[in-house]
Amino acid sequence: MRIPCPHRRFTGAPCDGAVRPTGYCDTCGRDEAAPGLPPLPAAPEDHGPAGLLELPLLDPGSPAERLAAAEQPVRILMTCSAGACGTAFVPPHTAAPPPDEGYCPVCAAPYSYRPELTRDGPPLQDQYRIRGPIAHGGQGWVYLAEDTHLEDFVAVKGLLNRYAERGAAQAGEERRSLVAIRHERIVQIRDFVSTADTDGTVSGGYIVMEDVGDRTLSAIVESVRRGAFVLDIEHVVTYGCQILEALSHLHGMGFLYGDMKPSNVIHHLDGIKVIDLGGVRKTGSVDPPPVITPYFAAPETDGTKPLTVAHDIHTVGVTLDELARWAVGDDVPGLGTSSFRLVVARATAEDPEERFGTADDMAGQLRGVLREIRALRGKRDQPEPSAYFTPSTELLGARLGSVPDYAHWLRRPLHRRSETPPAPALDPGTPTPTEIARRLPVPRPYPGDPQAARFGVSSYDPGQPLAQPAEGERSVEICLHNARLLLGQEGDEALEAAHEQVEAAAAIPGPGPVRQWRLSWHLGLVALRGADVRQEERAALLADAHRHFSAVHRALPGEYAAKLALAYCVEQLGPHRRTVAGPCAYELFRAVHARNPSHVGAALGLARLALAAGDRTAAVEVLDQVPDESRDHTVA
Repeated sequence: MRIPCPHRRFTGAPCDGAVRPTGYCDTCGRDEAAPGLPPLPAAPEDHGPAGLLELPLLDPGSPAERLAAAEQPVRILMTCSAGACGTAFVPPHTAAPPPDEGYCPVCAAPYSYRPELTRDGPPLQDQYRIRGPIAHGGQGWVYLAEDTHLEDFVAVKGLLNRYAERGAAQAGEERRSLVAIRHERIVQIRDFVSTADTDGTVSGGYIVMEDVGDRTLSAIVESVRRGAFVLDIEHVVTYGCQILEALSHLHGMGFLYGDMKPSNVIHHLDGIKVIDLGGVRKTGSVDPPPVITPYFAAPETDGTKPLTVAHDIHTVGVTLDELARWAVGDDVPGLGTSSFRLVVARATAEDPEERFGTADDMAGQLRGVLREIRALRGKRDQPEPSAYFTPSTELLGARLGSVPDYAHWLRRPLHRRSETPPAPALDPGTPTPTEIARRLPVPRPYPGDPQAARFGVSSYDPGQPLAQPAEGERSVEICLHNARLLLGQEGDEALEAAHEQVEAAAAIPGPGPVRQWRLSWHLGLVALRGADVRQEERAALLADAHRHFSAVHRALPGEYAAKLALAYCVEQLGPHRRTVAGPCAYELFRAVHARNPSHVGAALGLARLALAAGDRTAAVEVLDQVPDESRDHTVA
């Protein structure tokens, strides 16, 4: 008899494995009798933090809990300190774990991975009394120390291998980087101390930083694995937003971080601190060589070329992907966490041109995704205006609430006098493809377009065509503006002219990523209009529109405009909806409506779907949720 596993997955769903005769699950590997992971709330709205962009308050812990024994083995790959050698201390060069201090078995150069600062030693600079080592990473030991002048704790970071030829240069680079950087999400430097060996040789510097504890995101994951902490998908998205906030500050100063990973981010109190700035480099710099971790690094980064913003974006994407593996999110209904996955997918795209252009761009999409997840869980947050779309002033689907004229009631079928006359079916008010193409939100002009200023002046009339400048660069935005105007005209010639305008926009040289989604959006509009003009190609053109809007959705997962367009496409496809992949119309309308109940177009879409399923009660309920202050409340 199959015995189901009683435990849940880290992501929240019940484990679907079976208990083996040994007593362990064949899927999650847990002991059937062992304590399970912490129980989760029954209601989705009780999952995660109560507020938007909130993190749980975590104390750094007492010094006694954090101090590590000085003789603790170094759990990293040891290498020779001589740059010309660089031998890794592994078989066949060593037959056993190498000692923390000694000589290279190949070139006899000295090395030391032993903490050189001890509790019994003299205070650094007569001010910092060392309490002991608390952590070590690829670039240096970290000690807990008391600042005897200010009477508080600080973190002192030294060189991991004090004989490393580039060690002092690395410390100097970190010092110069830290001096210039001031941000609430980045560890704060307080002082620098240098020491010399007995022969007078400077062994490197010590960087004195604020003590932010040792709860790295890697440690958070370990707590989750032990069942001591519940990591939620909302926490992961918030981590991402705050990490990107720090990187945006660095990028704005002309720096690149280079080595983002969970172990380089600390959950400090109710926020995060980015630590270990030894890998920070000036844009375009290759000396010293960039510090990267291969698993998190972008595929085009090999440690010899300058770092890029695209590389930093990639490392954040991999970091969030790693954290999400341990985060509760299976409870999110509807689209679930699929929009978050799309953000990660774009951030980690193999082609750097396809990734987010800036840290702020990625953070904006993550905030939209977070609002969507919270809304689908039943939480309410203030809407955030879109940075990419202007809301439409015309409502789609308003005919659902209109009263038919007398001709509608005269179409009742014949019936016997003893029977109640059946009422003719009401028009659900499904918008036509042409109406959809003309009334969807309008993309905001790209600020970098050479003619972008023309769209922000008071004389700009969205109902009038614009001419390209007689001299200078041609404008993509003017082409797209004219294409939208042509879609408002009747006839096949206007449709062809609109398509030509979009093709002309695509032919203009310029930055591809920032405009590709705009081109896809307008190609989707052209396909929608074509579905009405060319009825014999209706299903194929609707599928084309769905494909183009899907590209926009992948590029901007945090925006609801693309979800709205996709919902209308799937609804229009009707019996042909299985010809396209992706979410159903209900899930898409629901994602928009949950995030913004005032969006009557989404509410009407849900009501139409409910009526089509014969559920009038559900249709009334969703329309009742439209708030009184909504502009189109009367229609609902």
